[in-house]
Amino acid sequence: MARRDTLPKSDQRRIVFIGLGFVALSYLLDGIIDASVNGETVYRQIFLPGSREIAVRLAFLSVLFLFVAYVLNLLLKRRRLEEALEKYQAGMDASIDGIAILNTNRECVYVNSSHAKLHGYASHTELMGKSWSFFYGDDEIRRFEEEIFPVIFKKGEWRGEAVGRKRHGSVFPQEISLSKMDGKGIVCIVRDITNHKDFEEELERKARELSVTNRELESFSYSLTHDMRNYLTRSSSAAQILRESYHATLDESGRYLVKIIDEANQDMEELVNDMLVLSRLIQREIRREMVDLSEMVRSIAADLLLTEPERVVDFVIAPELVAECDSHLLKIAIENLLGNALKYTRKVPDTRVEFGVVEHNGKKAFFIRDNGMGFEMKDADQLFKPFQRLQNAKEFPGTGIGLATVQRIIQRHGGETWGEGEPGRGATFYFTLQV
Repeated sequence: MARRDTLPKSDQRRIVFIGLGFVALSYLLDGIIDASVNGETVYRQIFLPGSREIAVRLAFLSVLFLFVAYVLNLLLKRRRLEEALEKYQAGMDASIDGIAILNTNRECVYVNSSHAKLHGYASHTELMGKSWSFFYGDDEIRRFEEEIFPVIFKKGEWRGEAVGRKRHGSVFPQEISLSKMDGKGIVCIVRDITNHKDFEEELERKARELSVTNRELESFSYSLTHDMRNYLTRSSSAAQILRESYHATLDESGRYLVKIIDEANQDMEELVNDMLVLSRLIQREIRREMVDLSEMVRSIAADLLLTEPERVVDFVIAPELVAECDSHLLKIAIENLLGNALKYTRKVPDTRVEFGVVEHNGKKAFFIRDNGMGFEMKDADQLFKPFQRLQNAKEFPGTGIGLATVQRIIQRHGGETWGEGEPGRGATFYFTLQV
């Protein structure tokens, strides 16, 4: 049912009272005029007219009353419309976006104050009646005519970026939204995005600088690890010569010191290798393919057990878990996660390692869970930082690079990784991959 536009009761009463007063005044004036014309007293004409005169006068007064009421009603409605229009105008002027309405000839029939200020004008009245092309240069006018207006007439709207022109000829980038009204023109909403563009350019500049810095760091890291490996080779060779050539002359303390040198060289060699792997992850291009992660975990677990044949581990591997990823990089990540699981369950008699998947924020989150040493959740943020090892993990071998490598690989796949644990009750490490 259509909504009827009715006046408030207070306005209706006001119209009736004003109308009745106007009718009474008309009646008195009519009686005074008749009395002067007929030469009778005013009293007789007003209060003692004949029946025919009464009927005629009442009909006249009824019509007059209805006419007065109608006119008063129109005046009140007009006033209310003017008040509403003033409110809408104030609201449009308060908008930070420029708003303009074009007629069918694409001329401005309405422009708010923000639109005028965006283009360098003091008042919107200066722009009334101006063509839309008044706000753009020749190249943009051609683009609007050839590309944008056809889209508006076909789809009814267009949103994008353009280059506006100010009063004195300077230009500025703008975000513009155009919507076609039903046969009545186009509504234009414009926003100055100069600051946004400046911010984007600054971000791009920072990104370029960061890229250069990263390449320099990669080069430095490679050179450093290469040089360290040379020094390690020399140190290991010297220790070997000392152990083989001077074994007979070395006492127990000397042999112990040679053993310490060998172990330090081995640890350093492992650290250098891990650093090289971590640095190469940045340079390697991602090659995505569908990979059977269940089979990959099963294969890696079998290889790891070959290094510890005396151990009995219950591997629970969910079947047919596949993902699109770089198989080489993800193999490195899973090797690190499974290696940690086996390492930190070494003192658990009934070792259990599980691989599966759960849903996390609408995505698949793969996990590797163990029943080993575990960790405090307050230390969870430290796990993925290079060279950071928890206090209760220092009795186990390692360089503190493994989980940092895992995180770097998962990040390169557009995913995230995190860990959950409890001291003495094991740990679970999750990772997601961008689909």
